Amino acid sequence: MPFLRQLIESRNGALSQLAAIAADMFDVPIALVSILDGDRQVFVGRHGLDAEGTPIEQSFCRHAVVQDAPLVVADAELDPRFCANGLVCGAPGIRFYAGVPLRVRMRTGQNAAGIGAFCLIDTVPREFSAADLARLSSLACGVEAILQSMVSSMAMALDAGRITRLYADQQRLQRQFRQAEQMAAMGSWRLDAARQTVTWSEGVYDIHDLPPGDGMPVADAMSYYPPADRERITGLVEQAIRTGAAYDVELDFISARGVCKRVRAIGEPELENGRVIGLIGVFHDVTERHELFVELDRRANTDEVTHVASRHAFVTHVDECVERAQQSGERMALMLIDLDHFKHVNDTFGHGAGDDILRKVATELRSPWLGDSLAARLGGDEFALVITDQAMIAQLPRVAENLLRVLRFPMGRGADPLVVSATIGVVELRGADDCRHDLLQRADRALYSAKHKERGTCEMEWSDRAERQVLKAAG
Repeated sequence: MPFLRQLIESRNGALSQLAAIAADMFDVPIALVSILDGDRQVFVGRHGLDAEGTPIEQSFCRHAVVQDAPLVVADAELDPRFCANGLVCGAPGIRFYAGVPLRVRMRTGQNAAGIGAFCLIDTVPREFSAADLARLSSLACGVEAILQSMVSSMAMALDAGRITRLYADQQRLQRQFRQAEQMAAMGSWRLDAARQTVTWSEGVYDIHDLPPGDGMPVADAMSYYPPADRERITGLVEQAIRTGAAYDVELDFISARGVCKRVRAIGEPELENGRVIGLIGVFHDVTERHELFVELDRRANTDEVTHVASRHAFVTHVDECVERAQQSGERMALMLIDLDHFKHVNDTFGHGAGDDILRKVATELRSPWLGDSLAARLGGDEFALVITDQAMIAQLPRVAENLLRVLRFPMGRGADPLVVSATIGVVELRGADDCRHDLLQRADRALYSAKHKERGTCEMEWSDRAERQVLKAAG
């Protein structure tokens, strides 16, 4: 294969860009374009790995080439072919591999032959569906087109008659690269440091909701970010030009049509004789992924019935408040609130009525008079209130009495209606040795002590003395 050595020595930035696109599309840390060369495999395109190659005996890609079919290894530690491989046992710690063989026609009239593979690597096991494999194979076609175009370019130097074929190959490459950009909702860009202009691929224009053009001043490109994120990305670009530091950041973004999006911007320096002459990178529309993350975060931190904080959010908030109070010396209080006769409501009036009561409790716990106190539902009919307002903590008895008054809900009609009330246990943070577990344990003891004595009351444990105070509703 006379052109194989030239392929290895002729680096093509588009191969690394496709590797970066694949890594981002499939959320893996490493993506490679490998070529098998005697006793080594050489990475002519790479993302997420500094090494330029490995010994052939460690090559996963060799297996894909030999079998002339895609190779997927869900967990290399469980695969007898690879479990003892140095790349599995040591750095980079390969656990997952998916590779598609790359077939290139090295001479006119010859059939295409396998010369390497386009692969994804992760350091944790993972599944890879048929749809995933189809997408990877589509990207691999783009890699093959680039490699074939490079071979054609080399051959053109020997045979001027191949110019027409080269042009067709390049056109196909552009179409396939464009398809890859559309599939991944991303594009590539280059910034000229001297001219302060930026050129975009069609994918970047698509994200901006603009027709393709010939580039624009950097300042105009920055105008699509809201002020805070514009300042952030401008600083990163200037730092990259000044120091050669790469960046990878997610930002809010407003397209030319006024559509709010979330984008991921990746940039790295372009060097000439050791000097930064520009930046190159990838621009990715991650709006759908970001919105999904926000929704999952909301579900994890918000109770679905009452829309107050969930137990998960409560735990995080209490830990933060304890740490802050211990550092500042300020006071902090915790109320545990248990609803009385709530089970009877569900049994008598149904769970819909019970949910209405829970929502009414949540509304009262978010009343303006409680300030920035955090209300949370811990489960069932148990709520919590975390109080950090110093003026409010100074009047804890009055706060508790008011809560006992407003957290009373008559159910049904007649002379003796069922009344859902609240019993409350209140404690303060004691000192540097106190923690969330201690707070909850003491508040729980105070709550059930009050419940044992008289429902609809509050038992308060003072922070500076062991005694407790029993309170009833104000008014």
